[in-house]
Amino acid sequence: MIVDVCLDPLKGSAMKTKCLVSLVGILCILVATVSAAPVSVAFVDGTVHVLSSGTWKLLDFDDRFDSSQTVRLGRGAVLELIGQGGSTVAIATQGSFVVDDLLKPRTEPGVVATVAAKLEKLAQGSKADITVAGVRGSAAVEPQELMWAGDGVEAEAAFEEAMTVYKNGMNSEAWALFSEARLLYEDAADPNGAARSAWHASLAGLAAGSGAKALAALRAADPADAGALRGSYALALATLSARYGDTEGAKLILQKALASGWLDDQTMVDDAKSLLSGL
Repeated sequence: MIVDVCLDPLKGSAMKTKCLVSLVGILCILVATVSAAPVSVAFVDGTVHVLSSGTWKLLDFDDRFDSSQTVRLGRGAVLELIGQGGSTVAIATQGSFVVDDLLKPRTEPGVVATVAAKLEKLAQGSKADITVAGVRGSAAVEPQELMWAGDGVEAEAAFEEAMTVYKNGMNSEAWALFSEARLLYEDAADPNGAARSAWHASLAGLAAGSGAKALAALRAADPADAGALRGSYALALATLSARYGDTEGAKLILQKALASGWLDDQTMVDDAKSLLSGL
């Protein structure tokens, strides 16, 4: 009907104007429909909602929605989305974001990319006893002696199972098992064991290709409890926080690590200072 009116030469200018506006409106709708794309939830930790039909809906694993929609992250939340073609995007900043904006290409600060690359290399190679460019491998850290019964023994057994799975290259499974071990160490009132498990879970997450899982694992424990690992832990936590948008959180971690003397070699100190100055 609209096309017929537009093509009728006997219609007045007012009708032509109305027709043109209608056509422009239709084109805008078509463009929006074409530009929007489906995304799915690869990983979520904490409270995350998506605005759907005017209502905030709680997001869960494998949920699918349109990239033109808005997501809202609560404090401490982490979200990883998979777009068309398998591309992923992660965000760990409190606030509301249009997913299409998150999917736009971004230039990562060079120092964040550099330290993150070291972490990823460590995650792939940490199944052996190594040190990579100031980020220390944790395989050399011996488990605490078993001086407790019950929950502690169960936690240590879970950690060893996770380590075996990790060494066999089953990274996603290892992430879940290390996370389970962390909870068991918490039940056993062993914060060092919990932090050690969280650190290894982060490495398994990175090795599996999920920085969001790695960050969520590190956020679940305190680097101050990580003993000899606390420098590496703090540097990894700050790097991933900065990579996924939590700049202020990254600054606080780096400042505390530097002030507390957690960074146990000059390369780590230099990395931390470079990160801090670049944020």
